[in-house]
Amino acid sequence: MPNISSYTFPQMTDLVNRSFQDGLQSLPQVMRNSGLVVEEAMPMHTGEFKRYAERIQRNQYASVRDEGDISKSAKVQYGYEKDMQVYTVSLEVSITKRMRVAGKNQEILDQITSLAEVCPATIDLDLTHRLTFAFASNYVSRDGITIDCTVGDGNPLIYNAHTLTGSSATYSNAIASNPAFSKAALETAENLFATGTLNNLGEKVAMKADVIVTTDDPNTVNQVRELLKSTASIENYKNDGVLNVYKEKYKHVILPRLATTANGAVDSSKAKYWFLASSADSDFYLSMLEAPYVKTPAAWNNGEEFSSENWNYLTAATYGMAIVTGRWIKGSKGDAS
Repeated sequence: MPNISSYTFPQMTDLVNRSFQDGLQSLPQVMRNSGLVVEEAMPMHTGEFKRYAERIQRNQYASVRDEGDISKSAKVQYGYEKDMQVYTVSLEVSITKRMRVAGKNQEILDQITSLAEVCPATIDLDLTHRLTFAFASNYVSRDGITIDCTVGDGNPLIYNAHTLTGSSATYSNAIASNPAFSKAALETAENLFATGTLNNLGEKVAMKADVIVTTDDPNTVNQVRELLKSTASIENYKNDGVLNVYKEKYKHVILPRLATTANGAVDSSKAKYWFLASSADSDFYLSMLEAPYVKTPAAWNNGEEFSSENWNYLTAATYGMAIVTGRWIKGSKGDAS
């Protein structure tokens, strides 16, 4: 890499823009790309709020009609709604004059690279934290802001008594006793999908789970891989020809940011968290008003900020997220609490 002092301002800005675009394409955004997040573009100039709602539901079964009588009308039931508000995240980096004239090439390169990383990483952290704090109603973010984690019924995402709008029945998506991941624990979660998934009229509905979500805890990851990848049931490794019913049944999503604090630091108390989810039924919405972008200095005065002589580059994004219900996901803290 040539000395930065040999770069003109236009060349430097072009380098930043190219690095930013390359970084956006190559950075892992595991939660955003997990298949559980429903992403959509939010049109400009439409305000900063958006309301997400459950689909309108009707009873699933027909009624007997006596001879000559009229048919009974279907019962239509509105579901829960959840409001979403967008917010902006940003970070500014400065290439100082001393860095330029002293040839601090690596420092400058590091500053440029960080621009590409920061907004995608922030979006993925914020998305992941909806699972990190799935058992709580809210948490205080790294910026000291209280983040609402409730779904449409006002309860945490993972809760043992979610309510319905058209029935006094409740349903649980908390895996009883918070077991660590195992074959037996997975079957308990599968049973919640089979017996505890209700529509707003209190009727059983079918949802097919297809994703297992875990932290990057090695023991948990290996337990899932062992269950899904072995060529036989884990209790019958040595029996040739035994079919593993879990083989290729689920996609395994490993979230490196799941067991973290609100600041993104390691939180070992959440290392055993795991979830079973249905990607087809997810109502976890990410609304992008402004995708990550970079702003470069004005061309006048060679791009220098007048008082400091810095070249200042800024990256930002504007987005919001909301989860309407907890039907599509079941969760365990994995600590046997």
